Amino acid sequence: MKTTIKKWGINGEGIAFHEGKPVFIENAIPEEVIEFDIKRDEDTYLIGEMTRLVEQSSKRRYPLCPIWKECGGCALMHVKYPTQCKMKEGNLKETLIKYADYNGRILPILKNPEPLSYRNSCKLPFGEEYGELYTGMYERDTNHFQKMERCYVHSKLLEQTRQAVLKIMNEHHLKMYDDKKKTGYRTLVMKEFDSKIQIIFVTGKEDLSEEFIHDVTQLEGVVSIWQSVKTETKREVFGDMRFIWGEEKMHLQLEDIQLSLLPRSFFQLNTKQSVNLYNVVKDWMPRSKTTVEAYSGIGAISLFVKDKAQEIIGVESIQDAVDNANENAILNHADNVSFICEDAGSALAHLVQEKDVDTLIVDPPRSGLDDTMKETILKSKIKTMIYVSCNPATLAKDLGVLKKEYRIVKIQPVDMFSQTPHVESVTLLVRNDDYRPRRRFDDRKDRDYKPRRDGNFKPRRRFDDKKDGDYKPRRRFDDRKDGDFKPRRRFDDDKSRRRFDDRKDGDFKPRRRFDDDKSRRRFDDRKDGDFKPRRRFNDDKPNRRYGK
Repeated sequence: MKTTIKKWGINGEGIAFHEGKPVFIENAIPEEVIEFDIKRDEDTYLIGEMTRLVEQSSKRRYPLCPIWKECGGCALMHVKYPTQCKMKEGNLKETLIKYADYNGRILPILKNPEPLSYRNSCKLPFGEEYGELYTGMYERDTNHFQKMERCYVHSKLLEQTRQAVLKIMNEHHLKMYDDKKKTGYRTLVMKEFDSKIQIIFVTGKEDLSEEFIHDVTQLEGVVSIWQSVKTETKREVFGDMRFIWGEEKMHLQLEDIQLSLLPRSFFQLNTKQSVNLYNVVKDWMPRSKTTVEAYSGIGAISLFVKDKAQEIIGVESIQDAVDNANENAILNHADNVSFICEDAGSALAHLVQEKDVDTLIVDPPRSGLDDTMKETILKSKIKTMIYVSCNPATLAKDLGVLKKEYRIVKIQPVDMFSQTPHVESVTLLVRNDDYRPRRRFDDRKDRDYKPRRDGNFKPRRRFDDKKDGDYKPRRRFDDRKDGDFKPRRRFDDDKSRRRFDDRKDGDFKPRRRFDDDKSRRRFDDRKDGDFKPRRRFNDDKPNRRYGK
């Protein structure tokens, strides 16, 4: 079947329509004409597969990665970067209209300065082929494991180290995890900050050999090695953590903030864009008495805004992250910042009763705010709220609830994950009772409005001020009869600008014309005694030339 792609889907797919149903077709771009087959027919939508590209969009580009379709990690690798950003802005806007009925201010997206080679960490399971280990990813919605030769969104140092580690592992003839024996290598976890690499090997019960560890430590940039022993089938990547070699914590510098990270601690995958995101939060945050950051992690946002509040309390449910965050507060001499380990909704309910919390910052997981958290926020008297989100759908649904008591002031999308359909955003909300919009022209009749006056300041006069005794309005054309006013002369005045028929007027000397006695001399005037024309070449005293 043949069709034209009409718009984007939220996962980067193209959407067409067939017999009244939307058809979701991967790797298709709006305005392209394609041929497709229907793979699955659901009640309200269809899943299609493109079989031939008939008319290609100018927004399509050649994808660098040879396995981008199979991997699924970079669903927009075939789309030019400016179009990726427009797609994300459009999807965010549509989602907010659909779930939050919001069609207000959305600022232009903050683009990624490095659309490739930006990712600072990876978690890749091991596979084995012909007795050699490799890393890869499972294809989306399948159990098929795709081998990864090279990843173009990993930082260059991270990717080089990943390939070097695999080479060393195969030189030592290491094997992938065997679920029956509970031995082998399950996952390779790596983090890179400030050109320093931390490696975590997730394994079965065996110990890492000294020879293998020694070879890994010789790699450039590697400063920390951990082992995580995991034999359970839970989705959690890590198990029992064992420190092997080097530095126990990773350290990174974000402007004037220093952070240390434990192996299990989470940090944004894009270091440069995370600084831009945190600065948006910092710029939008008002001066506060008490600020609460929910889902605070290692405390990066709280430390970025530490100078904007008298007291900042971070709330996180993972104890390791809380310990890490409190250490970071001490490291940055932030005496007004502290962190507690508790459920975010329950902790906020207690804090708003004990303290005068006037600003709330939330950075929840992709699932968004839970019901307890939203109910607590609505019942509180918190004046300002800043919502950092990585999922437009859950953001919009949460805003749809919060707008009962809060006004959405503005939203800033941030492209943290280039080549993917995901977008981060920051939303500023102000409680309805505390919202003071910017004055507009129709506010002049508002009784509580007084224009700026500072000594010698006189506001601009309006047309209805003409009767004011100390005011002389600008003269108009009908003021010519006023004795104290001399309007600009017009052509019909006695002494107006002379025209060609005024030449006989005794007091007027018009511009000389060619027929006047003393007009500009012509070539036949050369005999006139009072005229010396410009010398010509045939004159007695011609211009001197070279050699004369």
